[in-house]
This record gives sequence, C-alpha cells and structure tokens, in this order.
Amino acid sequence: MGRKDLYKVIVFFILSGLVFIWISGNFDLWTLRRNLAPIRYQAEIDKYADKFSLDRELLTALIYVESRFDKYSRSSKGAVGLMQLMPPTANWIAEELEYNNFNLDDLDNPELNIEFGSWYLAYLYQKFDKNLIKTIAAYNAGENNVRSWIETGWEGDLQQKLPFAETDNFVRRVISTKNYYKQNDI
Repeated sequence: MGRKDLYKVIVFFILSGLVFIWISGNFDLWTLRRNLAPIRYQAEIDKYADKFSLDRELLTALIYVESRFDKYSRSSKGAVGLMQLMPPTANWIAEELEYNNFNLDDLDNPELNIEFGSWYLAYLYQKFDKNLIKTIAAYNAGENNVRSWIETGWEGDLQQKLPFAETDNFVRRVISTKNYYKQNDI
C-alpha cells in the first residue's frame, strides 16, 4: 500500500467516525465551531458577572453568540461590539449609568461594552421576573416584542417556538453554549 492509499484509509476512518458520532447524537457542527473559538476578555466577563449578579457562563455564551469575541463586530442592523448593543440602547444605558461624554465609538472598548451589555442583561432579567428565556429573547428582539408575545400566550420556555425565527435560534444557541461552558467548566 502506497502513501496515497494510506491517507485515503485514514481519511475514510476519520470521516466514518465523525458520521457515527453525528448519527449517535453526540456531535453537531455548532459544538465543533464553539470549541474552536477561544474565550477572550474573561477578566472583564468575570468582573461584570459579579458586579451585576449574572452567571459568568451565560455572559460568556451571550458574547460568543453575539460577536465570537470580536470587539469590532457590527451587525447589519447597527448593533455594535462584543455584546452587539444597538446605539439607542447604548445611549440609554450611558444615561442610566451616568456616563458623561459617552460616544458610540466607546463601544469598541471591550470593558465598556461588557459593562453596558451586562447591566442591560441584568436589567432585563429583573424586568422579566428572572425568566432566563424571556430575558435572552428580549436582549435579542427587544423588550416590547417579548411583552407582546407574552400577551398573546407565549410562556417563556423553549417548548414553544418564538414568533421570530432569528430570536428563537438565538435563544437556543445562547442556552446551548451556556450549558456547554458550564459542563466543561469554562
């Protein structure tokens, strides 16, 4: 057997193993991608998780899903930075936290972005009676949308799909990533 044939056999066994793991339900591409993304800004995450009484794995998961730890991330809708804050929300948070001379460019600063996003997440958590699913949905779709969903019968659990597919996917990814970080003690 030549070297080329040996490589083919090795690749075949690796792919066969991945297919077996996938079929058995213990593998998904989302987990593989998440495993490859290094966690950044852990000191800031820990600091503001403590300050605002948040689960650090939740905060880490939210940042991962929102921006993959890219402090210069920008969404097509205008969200900015690690925690993908919308400019009007960031301006409101700056007023609430009494930040004088706040400028939207300040959101490129990881510490400030994590502080603002953590404060906002804690605010939503209180507003939605400490219901994590409603809180994460509100972080993505907005407080008013979630309130209207609740009025039409959404109970704030993952048994029901959310009215916005993007938000439903977002909530499930954040919860899945949070659970992954918790299970792997990250």
